[in-house]
Amino acid sequence: MSLFNLFKAKQPEAPKDGLSQPEREAILDLLNICIYADNHIAIAEGKVVEDFTRSLEWDPSVGFSAFETASITRARQAKEDATYRAEYLQSIKARLASDRSKKLAEETAKHLMSADGVKTDSEKAVLGTIGKLLF
Repeated sequence: MSLFNLFKAKQPEAPKDGLSQPEREAILDLLNICIYADNHIAIAEGKVVEDFTRSLEWDPSVGFSAFETASITRARQAKEDATYRAEYLQSIKARLASDRSKKLAEETAKHLMSADGVKTDSEKAVLGTIGKLLF
């Protein structure tokens, strides 16, 4: 082994989930908007978010609990305030940089909306907005 190899900086590995931290955060923000779309939070919906969250390589420097609490607060505010909702959705769109993250966000949102077996008009409207927003 040469001295060069001994002191060469180790390159960080790419995350296995293929997402950047802003993309992970944007998808979770989007899922929280979906949860609050119909004024009914089902256990099955919570399970979808929990399972999705476990599949992520969340950056340990970003406290997940604090992020989740803030994300839920933002989702509730977005539900109540159309101006804020439009700005918030644009923020989500800006953070979903790759086609992969957009597709994953849309697929996961659809899965979440169907998890409780009921698709309300408000959920359909949110899914329509998400589709237009992302693509």
